[in-house]
Amino acid sequence: MNNINLQLYSFGFECNLSLLDKIKCAGEMGYAGVEFARGYEELPVEQVKKALDDAGVKAVSAHVALDFMEQDLPYLAKLGVKFVACPMAPFNTAEEAKELAEDLNKFGQMAKQYGITIGYHNHTGEFYQDQGKYLMDYLIENTDPETVAFEIDCGWASAAGINPVEYINQHAGRIAGIHIKENGGVIGADKPQSRHEAPNHPKFELDEDGKPIIPPEFKKMMEEREKLNVPQGSGIVDWKAVKAAADAQREGVIYVVEREASYGGKGRIDCLKEDIAWLKENL
Repeated sequence: MNNINLQLYSFGFECNLSLLDKIKCAGEMGYAGVEFARGYEELPVEQVKKALDDAGVKAVSAHVALDFMEQDLPYLAKLGVKFVACPMAPFNTAEEAKELAEDLNKFGQMAKQYGITIGYHNHTGEFYQDQGKYLMDYLIENTDPETVAFEIDCGWASAAGINPVEYINQHAGRIAGIHIKENGGVIGADKPQSRHEAPNHPKFELDEDGKPIIPPEFKKMMEEREKLNVPQGSGIVDWKAVKAAADAQREGVIYVVEREASYGGKGRIDCLKEDIAWLKENL
């Protein structure tokens, strides 16, 4: 497998590289393309295009929240992006899934003029059930297959207890992208928030230096989740079967490495180098 792309979010929040430097680094590591997580807002499109050309990588896709979708589509089209996915959105019932589907359909029609397909990327909460059915199923079933497709994050799906291969087969034709996120265990589906309630972000007290004081139980939970990000090829996902299923159901499926955390005390870039090396050798 050679056509492997990198979600730029994978560099992590502690990375000091600029967006242009991340593009260059992705090319140096051997990635064929990148998936943006915004960060280009203040940059002229010509500058980003030059960085892509210089690095020898393509702009294959992007993650854009619904609030920024309309304003970002023209910019991303100029970069050559063909798939723009909402990275996450709150919804916790069948009805709310249908409401979100309406939003995706609206942006799908809007993106059509740019030759862009709109998508949605899952975490674990999309596999929470309402009326005996996954929320993700309601979302897929109520979106227009002509303009809306999906990016299955196999790491989060398997963490929720879903077999990614079976899920891809169940929704054949609708899966335009695969997030290659290695996962070492099952934690179940998080209960998602309602799209009609204010976001319930955790609030922490600050120490005398103004840094957040992380409660032990929250820190433990985050550490356990980071441990799920094991080295590529050592987790619970059968990547050969995933690729076979994805390629069989739709042409031009994009494969994007996304890493949430490092492992073994290594730096993030070293982990990303090992990720692509394993994929090129084994898929």
